Amino acid sequence: MLKVAQLASVLVLAAAAGTAVAAGAGWLLALLVAAGGLVALGAALPVGVVRAVILGALLLVPDVASGRNLGLLVHWSQGLTLSNFVVPAVALPLLAGAWLAGRRILPVRPGRWPSLARWCYWLLAWCGLTLLVPWAAGGLSGAAQATLLGHLFKLALFVGLGVVLAAGVDGSDGSDGSDGTLLRKVLFWSIVVNAVCGLGQAAGWLPVFSPLAHSAAGSGAGARATGLFYDANLYGVLAAWALLWVVCDGEELGRWGQIVLAVAVAGNLVAAGSRAGYLAFAAGCGVLLLYRCWRPVAMAAVVLLALGALFPVRSWQRIRAAVETADAVMAGPVSNAAAVPHDAGTVERLGSMAQSLQQIAAHPLLGLGFGQALYLGVPDLGGGPVRRADERFNGAQNMPLTVLAETGPVGLVLFLITVAAPLRRPRSPGELAMLAGFVGLLAACMTIEALWNTRLLALTVVLTAGVLFPGGEAIPAIEAAA
Repeated sequence: MLKVAQLASVLVLAAAAGTAVAAGAGWLLALLVAAGGLVALGAALPVGVVRAVILGALLLVPDVASGRNLGLLVHWSQGLTLSNFVVPAVALPLLAGAWLAGRRILPVRPGRWPSLARWCYWLLAWCGLTLLVPWAAGGLSGAAQATLLGHLFKLALFVGLGVVLAAGVDGSDGSDGSDGTLLRKVLFWSIVVNAVCGLGQAAGWLPVFSPLAHSAAGSGAGARATGLFYDANLYGVLAAWALLWVVCDGEELGRWGQIVLAVAVAGNLVAAGSRAGYLAFAAGCGVLLLYRCWRPVAMAAVVLLALGALFPVRSWQRIRAAVETADAVMAGPVSNAAAVPHDAGTVERLGSMAQSLQQIAAHPLLGLGFGQALYLGVPDLGGGPVRRADERFNGAQNMPLTVLAETGPVGLVLFLITVAAPLRRPRSPGELAMLAGFVGLLAACMTIEALWNTRLLALTVVLTAGVLFPGGEAIPAIEAAA
């Protein structure tokens, strides 16, 4: 016999379908039928398979710009990307079906939620509170309010998806935690697919999804690889994390399998041409060296240096340009209108960071309000060591500074607690690889607002929970470091 919730859901869908037919809205009827089918599928599939589908969607849905913004103020891309629609549209009905079938999809107790997720919700709650002042002052249009609320909701939703994925692996949902093996396979094959796509983009065989990816340093460098993601910098950070995992915990692939995949992922890191990615990789290697894991670092370094020598425009030349530009900025004011001999991207990034300090000084207590700079943009206050061509401040391109500028000291403290919460001593090679990748991500946050990307935030919740790589016997290097 159907449960009351199941019966009510069927009646609601039937009533909605009848309304759609009466109104002649064929597209709405098709949408309801698709949602109903996914709900039924979620009820029929094992919850582990549902989680695997959600993880696959997070990693494999291509970030193609849709050209639509749903009335929101979207200025950084050509409309919202497909993952904003597809991932929730697939995940929510499947999870609803699993829940209606009586399966537990969340941890039994909130205390079992991943620590990063718990503190992230406190941070998002404070972000919402910082918007009360500009709303009360009437300084936000209806579209601006909808945009900021939409981003807050989206971040909260994707954190929740990360919690759902982690719950079935660590047993916090009351299960035996057997979903980990399946999710680990999905993670591995998603890395393979993205690596193949990234190499295809580097060779010019496949398109990239962002016009920003065409801004590689140097003439004739071509588009920067993005895999199935939108931003080359974000993809470079993910490639660095994947490379650290492959060299540190990829022995199950066999010697040659590990080497081939390491070369492919390192090729993606170079093809992305992301200095944030190189910074993430260097910081991650520092963690491995701290635990005396010399062999993985040596393997990754040899592969990356060889590829860097073959493709200098994507690697050491970009790093050198950034260093030389930083030196020029320290010596005196620099204009980003003159990209030669300076690196325009570095000039703009340093100018954004300098501008954030002025915004922080002008709004020292509550900040500008969540998303005011990053998603809407505020007037540039001028001054600083960089003369910016853009008269709008759209974030510091440094996550701690952006959080401080938008949400004040309380927001910064909550952010620091959030990112520190998952840090713990690793018990296995897999946990060490995840720790190294997470530290690399935090280093990259000094140059991009990485953790405000919803897909990356959900992945970070589940990866830092340590549940995909349960600790068994500690590897010798970890024992020695302990």
